[in-house]
Amino acid sequence: MTIRTFWIIFIKILGIWLVFDAITAIPYFLYSLPFLRGLNEYAVLGAIFVISLLLLVIGFYILVLRLLFFKTAWVIDKLKLEKNFEENKIELNVKLSTIWTVAIIIIGGLMFLGGLPEFCKEIFLFFQMRDMPSNNLIFSSIIFNLIKIIFGYLIMTNCKKMASFINKNSAKENVYDE
Repeated sequence: MTIRTFWIIFIKILGIWLVFDAITAIPYFLYSLPFLRGLNEYAVLGAIFVISLLLLVIGFYILVLRLLFFKTAWVIDKLKLEKNFEENKIELNVKLSTIWTVAIIIIGGLMFLGGLPEFCKEIFLFFQMRDMPSNNLIFSSIIFNLIKIIFGYLIMTNCKKMASFINKNSAKENVYDE
């Protein structure tokens, strides 16, 4: 594999990881909305601020996805990542689909393992503070971490389909040297 192919693989894996990380970042904005109750001007301004910040973050993640996943060759050219290497080839006897599959399994596993302890902690807090008024936030955190666990599991179990999608997309761009 060439240096360019290595950078394409690395940048796409980074893009996938950032997008999955975005899925875990966006609900934290939604957690702040219940605190903005009321009809006074500060609550309305706060809600507008949170919603516009949320839209800005979502736009940023869409831009990152577009650049790192769909415009990988452009990123490599602009950052001149393949320059200043002594050798042009990296000897690696592994199929690209295997690399994608392993990367997707690792990303899904990190999501799964990141959500599991948080889920257990929130369940424990939920039963500890079941009569408290702030219990609704804990319950929404439980749901969020459960979704994160399920999503991580689905990523790990459907890694072949995701890897074939990435390979198909990369083949359309003609970015591989194999």
